[in-house]
Formats: sequence, structure tokens, C-alpha cells
Amino acid sequence: MEKKYIKTAVLFLSIFLNTICLSCDGYLEKPPGVDVTEDTIFSSPIQIDYFVAGTYFMGVKSDFPYWNQHDMSDIGSGAATDEAEITQGWYWCQAPWNAGGMNPSNTGDLRFATHWKAIRRANTILERIDDAPFQDDAFKRRVKGEGYCIRALNYFELFRKYGGVPILRERVALGGDLKIPRNTVQEVVQFILDDCKEAIRLLPKPNELNTSERGRLTNLAAMCLKARTLLYAASPTFNTDKPYLNFGANNDLIVLGNYDKERWKAAADAAKDVLDEATKTGVALVKGRKDESGKDISYLYVWDNPDNEEVILADQCRGKVGTGHFPWNGQIPSVVGGSGGGLCMTFNFVMKYEKKDGTQQTWNMNGGDDLMQKYEELDPRFRQTATYHGQPWNSTDNLSMDMSQTGNDKCITGQYMHKPVPLSVSRRDNVQVEPKGCIFRLAEFYLSYAEALNEISYSNLQNSEALVALNAVHTRAGLSPILITELPDQDSFRNAIMLERQQEFPYEGQRWFDLVRMGGAKEAMKAEGHIIQDYQFLYPIPKTELERINNTELLWQNTGY
Repeated sequence: MEKKYIKTAVLFLSIFLNTICLSCDGYLEKPPGVDVTEDTIFSSPIQIDYFVAGTYFMGVKSDFPYWNQHDMSDIGSGAATDEAEITQGWYWCQAPWNAGGMNPSNTGDLRFATHWKAIRRANTILERIDDAPFQDDAFKRRVKGEGYCIRALNYFELFRKYGGVPILRERVALGGDLKIPRNTVQEVVQFILDDCKEAIRLLPKPNELNTSERGRLTNLAAMCLKARTLLYAASPTFNTDKPYLNFGANNDLIVLGNYDKERWKAAADAAKDVLDEATKTGVALVKGRKDESGKDISYLYVWDNPDNEEVILADQCRGKVGTGHFPWNGQIPSVVGGSGGGLCMTFNFVMKYEKKDGTQQTWNMNGGDDLMQKYEELDPRFRQTATYHGQPWNSTDNLSMDMSQTGNDKCITGQYMHKPVPLSVSRRDNVQVEPKGCIFRLAEFYLSYAEALNEISYSNLQNSEALVALNAVHTRAGLSPILITELPDQDSFRNAIMLERQQEFPYEGQRWFDLVRMGGAKEAMKAEGHIIQDYQFLYPIPKTELERINNTELLWQNTGY
């Protein structure tokens, strides 16, 4: 036990030595000309709001890849699995992910430091807000709720990347004891849930925000985090006594240690709470959006306009970028105006899409003139996610791809992933837009509810709550309802949920972690020609952390790296 207490802790805490200073995070935390101390920050609502804004900037982030001064770049896991390949070898989300090439020098997690900075800032908020020298209980209540929610959100990200991590309920001072134990998965999950409970209690409802407050955390966002956490905890990778990787005496750092069906019940209840609260507060699936030709584009509207009735929380902390700026230059094909990039949807992913009538598409693997027609016959989400040969990138930019071409500036698969580049991004006038990636949107929790109910007990009824929830997302896409006769058992229903999640959330940071939690990562990667091992379900400890500690008795690398 002593080994667990000492060795695992320093990894996560050494980073604080470089992040104690509150004033080093930039202009977001203070108005111009003000010399900020912690007492200054917590002296007035306006100063606190500056600090809270900076905490959002660090701690409320989507999976969307972006370069910024706080964490250099984000992971962009859409190019991680069977969703897509990127034509640029330099693009950091490609090398560590697709080929299973994560290593201590290239971890695939460039937010490692940022998570811990955000947690420290959240703890600062929670420690100081009650004693702020002014009377505004409503303001303090909301800020406190934001502190709990941001802390929980970053702990969730650490949990699904690293398993059990040290729980810090307060700041660690310079010169303090850094030998804090790495907590078990069970303890971390419970800590996240406890923080969510407080955040739900303290935060306003979505319909209580005024226009200027849109984008801030709400009770519904905290409920979403609770539901997502419980879904992961119920999933096979964690809900077991058989770890996927031998951690010896410390297996409780990566699994819950037993199987408990009640965890699925808790996940179902939490997802249902999200759906019920959404109904009460005006949050709903986007429906009925049409383009000029009359085609339904509701799905495209969700990701292209991430300030809509379906989005519960989006990454708001961005600056405006144009075609030539990261991330667009790594995602937009050069024929449209990128600098030699392009995110290419794999054909294995394309083949997973059914036809609009619910039947499986047939494919001539030798190609042929009918390929474009076959694309048009697919689930409308395909056309609203990807751009392929002969199709416009947007209203002003046309693509003309030769599918036989290869190289850094060509399409290597036959179809580009358009999502999440806004349609307004054009090579002609280099319109600058503010990228916003979705963190929580309502469709996820319909599918989470369906998944949890099916794991509790399969139902062969067409009007079962599980199938109704699944069809809510499926039919919004413009498809006919799935019939229960198509899903004759629990396994087929489970597969349908995973397929729906894949087609609903490409490039939203869901797929890799879905594969890990459900045990399908190795199989999916193998289908793309990449062989990965069980140890790669965990992220490696950054080499910089190992070097900073420089003591293998205190800190060792995760098994396999």
C-alpha cells in the first residue's frame, strides 16, 4: 500500500510547482492596468468574473483541435480511430492515435497540464468565494456551482484517460506535501458525482440565463456530466473485477473491482433526468431545418451552428480564425484553401452508413460510375458530415477530387470529413469565424438512456422506452424508425446503439472513448490496419513529468510504455 501512496502521486502533482502563480494566465483574468493579487480577484464580482472566465478557458473544452497559449493544442481524437485519417503527418492528433503510436514523448494528451491548472483554479474559487467581501448570494451561488462543475469536468477527462488519479479537494501550497495518493477509480467516480450534485444544486437552469450569459454552465450541463460519468462507470471496461491490464495490487486504479448491474440502473436514471430537465427548460433536438432546395439539414445545423436549442454546453472560449489558421489549415483540403491538409473519412466508416430506407448499402469494391449515386442513397448524416467527389465544400467552394490521388494535399480515402469546419469558412474571402466544439448536446443522452435500459433488460416491444429513445435520434436524421424486429436480442440492440453513436457524433470526441469503455478499440483499429495493445487504452505518463521527478521510486511509467 505504501508503494501506491508514494509512487503514483507525484506524476499528477509535480505540475503544480509550475502553475501556482495566479497572475500568469493572462489578460482574461484581469482588466487592463490592474495589478492582480488573489485578494484583488476576490474583492468584487467583476474581478471574480474575470477569473472565472479564465477558468472556463482552461477547464471547459471540447475535443475540437485548436492552438492556444494555454495548452498549445488539443487532442482532436476524431482522427483517432475508424472515423478518419488525416493527410498531414505533422498533425499531432494523427501520429499518437491512428497508428497506436502514443509514447511518453508524444502522449496524445496535450491537455495534461491544463486539466490540473483548471482543477487548481476551481479549488481556488471554492475556497475563496464564500468569504468574498460583498453581499450577492445569487452571484456567489452561481460561481460556486461553476467551480464544482469545472473541477468535476476535468476530473472526468482525467478518469477516462488515466483511470484513478489523486483527488485534490483544496489547493496544494508551495512546499506542501506532494505525496498524495492516487485514488481508486471508485473514489474518483464518486468524487465527480459528488461535485456534480453540488453543481446541480447551485447552478441556474438553461431558461434562467439571459442573453449575455449564454454559454455558461447550467444545472443541465452538470446533470449531463453526471449521466456521462455513470454511463462510463457502468460500461464493461470499468464495471468489472477483471482489469484489461495487469496493474498488480493496484488494479483498482483502472477498474471498479466488481460487476454491478445497478450501475446501469444509475446511468439510466441520470440520463432520464437529463431528458426530463431538458423538456422543462426548453432544450430539444433540432428539427425541421431545411436548405434552399428543401432538404432537411437539421443534423448539419447542430454542429455548424453550435448555439442552438440542442446544445447544452459548447466550448465558447475561442478567438476567431480564418482559412489559413490552425485548425482549419490542417483540416481543410488544399483544393479549398487549406495549407495542404484534409481530414479524410475512412471507407470502413462510410460502409457503416445504411441507406435512407434502413437497408444496407451494397458496394462495388472495384469502384464504378455508380459510386456517387450510392453516396446519395445513404443516411442523410453522411452527406451532412462529409464532402466527396464532385460535391461543393460550401456555397462558394467546389471540390473536384481524383480518388486515385495520394499525398499530403490529396484525398487518400475518397471523402473529406467536413465536420466540424463551419460552412462559412471559405478560401475566397477567408471569413473568420469562432470555432465552437460541442461538449454536451441532447442527442447523446437519448442514446445513453437507450443503452442503459437495454443493458438492464432487453425488451422486444416496439414502444419500449429504449427503442423510443434510440428512434428519437435516428428519425431526426431523416430516417424511418428502427423496427424491433431488426433488433431481435440484446446484442443486436447494443450494436445498433454503438452504430448510432458513431454516425451521430463523428469528430466530437466520443468514438475513441466509446470503443475503450465497451471493449471494441482493438478490433476497430485492426480493421484500419493499426494493431494496438491493451496498455494503449491508458495514456502514457508524459516524459517531462518523469524527468521532472527523476526518481523511479516516486514515479514510474504506466505498464507497457
